[in-house]
Amino acid sequence: MNLQAIDTIVRRLFSDMDFRSQAIADPAAALAEYRLAAAEQQALTKLCFRLADGQLAMTGPKVGSWW
Repeated sequence: MNLQAIDTIVRRLFSDMDFRSQAIADPAAALAEYRLAAAEQQALTKLCFRLADGQLAMTGPKVGSWW
């Protein structure tokens, strides 16, 4: 498991609006630059879809109760 990559990706999703937009539009392309196991790719893709659906409210420095 590549925890450093996962941490970097999650931080970018919540701090880099351009990366978040790309990840929502095409998660596979946005995550392609990272070396992820299949399960990691699947989990992060699911997170991108949840962001797209607005299920994760972004409020200030914290992200709802999820963060």
